[in-house]
Amino acid sequence: MEHPGIHCRIGNGWIAKIAHEMGCREMGIFCYNGSNESIESLKIRIDGIVAGLSWGVDIVICQFPTGNGFRFEWELVDRLKVYQIQVIMFIQESEIFFDKYHQDRLEEKIKLYNRAAVLIVPSVAMRQFLLDNGLREDMKYVVQEMWDYTVGMNLFFDSKFSRDIYYMNRGKIGGISDWNYTLQLKLFANSAVQGRNVQRIGELSQEELFFELSKGGGLGLIWYQEDEQQRGLEYDISYDLSRYLAAGIPVIVPKGISHQDMIERNHLGLAADSLDEAVEQVDSMEESDYQEYVRYVRRFSTLIRNGYFTKKLLVDVIQMLIRQDMADCAISTLTYKGIKQFSAYTKNNVNIMGMEETLEYVRTRKISVARFGDGEVFLMTGRSISYQDYDEGLAKRLKQIITMPDNKKLLVCLPDIFERKGRYNGACIACWERHLEKYRDFWDEVIISEKCYGSAFFLRPYMDLVDKSISGRYFQNMKDFFANKSILIVEGAYSQSGVGNDLFQEANSVERIICPSRNAYSKYEMILDTIREYGINKLILLMLGPTAKVLASDLAFEGYWAIDIGHIDSEYEWYKMGVTRKTKLKNKHTAEFNFDNDIELKKDDIYISEIVATLSE
Repeated sequence: MEHPGIHCRIGNGWIAKIAHEMGCREMGIFCYNGSNESIESLKIRIDGIVAGLSWGVDIVICQFPTGNGFRFEWELVDRLKVYQIQVIMFIQESEIFFDKYHQDRLEEKIKLYNRAAVLIVPSVAMRQFLLDNGLREDMKYVVQEMWDYTVGMNLFFDSKFSRDIYYMNRGKIGGISDWNYTLQLKLFANSAVQGRNVQRIGELSQEELFFELSKGGGLGLIWYQEDEQQRGLEYDISYDLSRYLAAGIPVIVPKGISHQDMIERNHLGLAADSLDEAVEQVDSMEESDYQEYVRYVRRFSTLIRNGYFTKKLLVDVIQMLIRQDMADCAISTLTYKGIKQFSAYTKNNVNIMGMEETLEYVRTRKISVARFGDGEVFLMTGRSISYQDYDEGLAKRLKQIITMPDNKKLLVCLPDIFERKGRYNGACIACWERHLEKYRDFWDEVIISEKCYGSAFFLRPYMDLVDKSISGRYFQNMKDFFANKSILIVEGAYSQSGVGNDLFQEANSVERIICPSRNAYSKYEMILDTIREYGINKLILLMLGPTAKVLASDLAFEGYWAIDIGHIDSEYEWYKMGVTRKTKLKNKHTAEFNFDNDIELKKDDIYISEIVATLSE
């Protein structure tokens, strides 16, 4: 049996070099002006390029664009398909996402990408953009994460402290145009930056640049002042970021870029909402703070200077193509901190923690939780929902709770969909965009910019995510959270949360109060009194829709620990089943299937033994 050879055509010199070291062979594609070339001549040229490939065996990794135009790329893929060669497309043309002059090319590009076996994309946000614009939903993909910047020279890092800021602006998109701060800006580019305290060093060779940066004593700036340019950084990854980090200096980046989470979690630098804020942070930085950043950066820089991101990328993409037991994506991290999300759907900044951050906040502070979604919004704006009729008293209580976030006893959680929605799938985004368009006045009224909210999705960690590879770890964190606790579950008659799975298996004990499945608020005082009786020194898990929010609030201020946990059980069941669409469960209530039709409740002796009270419908 013939083994596959891997052929690549990648314009980036470092990546191509690393690929060769890993056994990949170069495809003979060079850039030329073929705008007037006949189709016959083009086909002959491409036949020559693919002649060295083994029919039906070899794998091709090719960077797009190739530099030879769309007609060349389409014909190349056509010929590779004839050879039954699987093509991995390495996308390096993010300007089509934020440059209005390229938007007319988007449809034809998507058609080309849909012919790939696997895509390499720079960010999850880019992959979601492609999905929203016609990319096949079953397309396998790998996220690049970071450029490597290999250096053929020994660097001797200096650890001196300075507040100087370095700026290169060698990327594809424009940068800052003025600088009027007390801190010095050292400019490594022939740029038209104007203002005071600008030192123009000019263009340097790679060796000279690394020597200058590695002397340390400052921070590297990545910044773009135009909205379209900054939006590009939400999709793309920055060459300059890798240059700074490889040289061992911490960085300053705008919040919302694709690298923000990696930078913050690895302590590689600062993320700020504005240049004013960034400069203020640097100006107030102590030497000990700077040295702490430097320590982390110089450890991290080993990965970039030795090509480990590229090596991992190539291994991931080949395994993704060949193995049958892998998910449809590979990425090191997909968690984001949703800080100050600027949204077209609300006039206010929305400060929402990420899913994992929310869980950690709840765990360490033992704070109660009330989570708000579209159902609560419907009730607060005068509508009934399938399992709760409109009740004026309930609507007033919900409105009161949502407008008092940041309380020491109760964390109010909002849906994390106001901006940077790339982590969620197309169906989820479309649903919430319709909602936000309709209820933008409501959100403008209730959101308080100065306050911080938890993520309502911290208990929906599977179905709506683009990348589900993080879900297993997240569910394990949830099970660890429940472990060794005495739990009181307050749920509807059809919920049976944890029955048939191991979600609460490690808890010290589980007790249940069974409540009405519909219009639970009509029994509110009875439910509250029963929880008071059985909930002392227990973690109280509430699964009663909008009524759970009011219970969580009242119990929190009485000293109980109560979490509005919602549909975590359905999410866990879907995760175990491996389904990618919301699927009705036969033996208990299912999230989003709210009428509880055709449920065949099974007799479960353990479940029955856990019931301490049943409140009539």
